[in-house]
Amino acid sequence: MTPLRALLVDDEPLASRRLAAALRDVEGVEVIGTTTSAARAVEMIARMQPDLVFLDIEMPGLDGFQLIARLADAPRPAIIFVTAYDAHAVAAFGVDAVDYLLKPVLPDRLQAAVVRARHWMRVQAVASAGETEAGAGCEAGNDSLWVHRHQEFARVPIDQIVWLEAERDYVRIHAGNGGGLLRITLAALEARLDPAVFVRVHRSAICRRAAVTGLRRKPTGALELSLDNGDWVPVGRSYGSGLRALLRRMRGSAA
Repeated sequence: MTPLRALLVDDEPLASRRLAAALRDVEGVEVIGTTTSAARAVEMIARMQPDLVFLDIEMPGLDGFQLIARLADAPRPAIIFVTAYDAHAVAAFGVDAVDYLLKPVLPDRLQAAVVRARHWMRVQAVASAGETEAGAGCEAGNDSLWVHRHQEFARVPIDQIVWLEAERDYVRIHAGNGGGLLRITLAALEARLDPAVFVRVHRSAICRRAAVTGLRRKPTGALELSLDNGDWVPVGRSYGSGLRALLRRMRGSAA
């Protein structure tokens, strides 16, 4: 296995030393440099051409996202964010980062992130060669969301999402692989989703159209949808007529 040449960028030297020590236990990674300056990291990336960059986000001067914006389009290293904050996860998938790790980094999550980096590099190599590969885009940022789950971030493909539920400043993702929480408003996330695939059914709920299996009225008079994963989702008054039309079309297509 060819080692991945990694650069560590963090304004806290102790954090870089801890990460470098942890990477010594990860097969196939060679740390070729560290820096506490994002501005200097731009120069180091251009000169050293690392395969992989472990990047903090909140740093003085340039932050992690500004660093990425200054990188040449190609060749670009795989980016793994390493941060103490979960607030930037939405922006992270928007720049096609490989992974988003929370400090302190757990060994199994670090190992998984390196595996994802190798996959990302294979996908980039295929794309640059002008070839096609079934499923090669499954890790692209536009095709998935990072969710907070059990003290870690996990990537959830959008095509596995069954429904989304607003919880204050978060959205709970209900998906075939378990889902999790994402710090974003439901309205902002709705704008990122394909309206031909997802439908707003309540001020606090969005459902995958293909997952809807039925509509019923509760004894209280309120409507709710049944989904193919067994969940029941409330329906807002202003959404009832549109959902009935959806169900009529579903029945018509099944006939």
